Amino acid sequence: MHKRWKKTLTWAFSLALTALLLYLFLWKADLRRVFREASEVHLGWLGLAVGFEVVSVYVRAMRWRLMLQTVRPKIPLSSLVEATVVSFTLSGVMPGRLGEVGRPFLLARRESLPFGSLLASVVLERGLDLCALGVLWFSFVLFGSSGLPDDADTVMVVFTRLSYVLFGAAVLFGLLFLWLVPRRRVLDRMVRRSERLGRYPFIQRTVRKVLGFAEGLGTFQRKRTLVAVTALSLTTWLLIAGSAWALFKGLGLDLPTIASVMLVVFVSFGAAIPTPGGIGGVHKAIQMALVLFYGVSEDTAVTAGIVGHAVMFFPGILWGLGYVALGRVGLGELKQVARASSDAGDIEETARP
Repeated sequence: MHKRWKKTLTWAFSLALTALLLYLFLWKADLRRVFREASEVHLGWLGLAVGFEVVSVYVRAMRWRLMLQTVRPKIPLSSLVEATVVSFTLSGVMPGRLGEVGRPFLLARRESLPFGSLLASVVLERGLDLCALGVLWFSFVLFGSSGLPDDADTVMVVFTRLSYVLFGAAVLFGLLFLWLVPRRRVLDRMVRRSERLGRYPFIQRTVRKVLGFAEGLGTFQRKRTLVAVTALSLTTWLLIAGSAWALFKGLGLDLPTIASVMLVVFVSFGAAIPTPGGIGGVHKAIQMALVLFYGVSEDTAVTAGIVGHAVMFFPGILWGLGYVALGRVGLGELKQVARASSDAGDIEETARP
């Protein structure tokens, strides 16, 4: 009963948040003008935007394969792509970022790999993504802020100061992991044998699970691999920025190229809001970025939010649904992810082939 109520509350919160964000997104817009502008989008540029997104999926899969070399070398790229796009589908139809758990779950079953190590690699991926986004944001601060309208100066100062704080936190977090990875086995042995921690089984298990993640962080010990996955992370987000640039062109927005970098940073934070498929969060993020930084009209910003969300999220979701429709991924597997995701131990057991 407890799990059922938890699931119900998760859905209720997610749907309420989605409704609130969509209301804030649309309440000032003239919907007739929005629909007219959306119907006039240049399909060629829209197709290019989708193409950038598709290529970024393959780059993500290549990065993941490199990161998993310490687990198993040369994992088939097709399995990695399949797990990636099906995870997009899961995140697109379910609240709570279920796809982040579904991706390592599906790959563990397909390739008979340890779920814990795959989950750790996903955690590391998110860290690499944040680093790549940080690089893009500071590129915008250094090279793009000078072309902003005068009324955007105050907003820019606030975001710049906030970014410095986040950068400092990221550096500390990275240093912690650099210290942790080579010592993970010694620390795990100390925790396992500690009589004091043995009195608190929950804390002991939690600490051991955190240390267990370090097995998938072996990439930090191979400098060449770390450089490669960092480069692929930047490439991934530059491709997504390319999709945003093509979106601007398709909408006829006369914005500098560097604006696409800023938009991607906003979209990434909008997507982190726990709504199905980033609905509401991504829409509002695109609208805020264009209105606050470039003075784009509310109606045009709403059009960009609707079309931009469709371009950046629908291809991956539909791609994953195609695998399900073709029987490559069974509905039973998706239900297993949904049932087991509430408990890490259950999902690790279920992920075993």
